[in-house]
Amino acid sequence: MRRSHPDPEVESYLRKAERDLATAVRMSESGQDFADIICFHAEQCAEKALKGLMLALGQVPPRTHDLVVLQQALTKLDRRGADLQGYCLALSDYAVAPRYPGWEDLVGTVDIGDVLSSASAVLDQIGLWLDLKDESNE
Repeated sequence: MRRSHPDPEVESYLRKAERDLATAVRMSESGQDFADIICFHAEQCAEKALKGLMLALGQVPPRTHDLVVLQQALTKLDRRGADLQGYCLALSDYAVAPRYPGWEDLVGTVDIGDVLSSASAVLDQIGLWLDLKDESNE
């Protein structure tokens, strides 16, 4: 659990990111092949977390689903954004492709564990940067 961010708009982005990650995790635990849904929600988690952080830093995020563009814009605001580059690259193909038939042909083999790990890492790192970690749950 984390503390809430005092800015309601930032908080709404972070809460939505958490819900996207929770959806991806639950789908992965279902025992069914929901790779497309998992990948899409993992990407959405990272996208919303990045946008929430940009808002917290006083910058309106660009209107894009491209995680690399968002990560680069974030890095211009805070050099720690460079630490998220690998995770954003790993998730960048999943904003649009999984919503359509034949998406696997576009993105190749998917490792669901890596997808979930990347999304979780982005969300966790942003929570740490915003100092929202709840010390009572350490």
